[in-house]
Amino acid sequence: MVDLVLHPGHSKCGSTTIQDFLYANRELFRSRGIFLPDLNFNFPCHDEYQFQLTHTPRDYLARVQSGEVDISELSKKIDDLINKAEEMGCRRVIISAENLINAITSKMTSAIHQLFAEKFNKVRIVYYVRRQDTLLLAAWQQWGHKDGYSLNEYVSKLAKTKFADFNFIATKLRQFYTDGVLKVFPLERKYLTDENLLTDFCTRAVINKAKLNFDIQSSNAGISSALCDTLSKINNVYINQHDQNIKNSIISSTPNAKNIISKKYSLEMSNETREILFTRFQESNEALAKRFFPNVPFDNTMSLTLAKGSVDNDMQRLMKKIEKLEDINAIQMDMILQLMDRVK
Repeated sequence: MVDLVLHPGHSKCGSTTIQDFLYANRELFRSRGIFLPDLNFNFPCHDEYQFQLTHTPRDYLARVQSGEVDISELSKKIDDLINKAEEMGCRRVIISAENLINAITSKMTSAIHQLFAEKFNKVRIVYYVRRQDTLLLAAWQQWGHKDGYSLNEYVSKLAKTKFADFNFIATKLRQFYTDGVLKVFPLERKYLTDENLLTDFCTRAVINKAKLNFDIQSSNAGISSALCDTLSKINNVYINQHDQNIKNSIISSTPNAKNIISKKYSLEMSNETREILFTRFQESNEALAKRFFPNVPFDNTMSLTLAKGSVDNDMQRLMKKIEKLEDINAIQMDMILQLMDRVK
């Protein structure tokens, strides 16, 4: 029998860092009987298995979700693994993929979860969440500004969807895995095991931490809201939402402005937008916290009351705009100097 550790990583909740950690330790995991699928959901029992491409099977699962790949193929891959598990020394599988959350209400995503629940012996789910104002700010920096949305427009749009309703998603997961163990926890460093996401993940997934490499650099960070504000006005420079070329070009051409490029600002959202988030998610967050992490201070992790009550006046807004403009000028000056040196 094969157990499953499922990390249906919510976007912008440390998922890429966890996936990079799993990939970096894939050899040690395999020696311990813990298998990770490759990009195409193949395991060592499959002829097509590519150990060097062991990572998240997100793209393969997306093809199942779209109907490009029939779910019977996924079912067969799991059957092949389970049938040869004892021979290969496999006792556990770890699967991490954000699209198992993002499309959780779709027919095919439900079918994938139901398949996992049926095929694997025991399922332990580790799901991280974060306050919606910080989540949607990060999502806008990653994707939203590329479609020409301002921060407030993007937050207002996503607040009408289930994307940031963690309690709804957790409830759906419990319905799929009635006999599974679901661990939901806020992505707040102070309350993580050893104040470290990766250590915390291993603790909640019941993974032996001995000899694992935890020296994983945080990845997939967005650029500052000052840059996103500017780029949203010329968003046709992006090929699509997932285009990273602009970000990479800016970073490579401004080596002296790294701190400014990743700078965080206060008063990102308007009071009206924060009121929308409070009205939409506060009650849901309270229910989530009460059910899954009642001993963690709610006000310090998932409460939107602090954001709602923040002071926000015209003078502060003006000063923040000036600060952002000064930072944009500094980034541009660094870029100009770098280009001048190249011309020389």
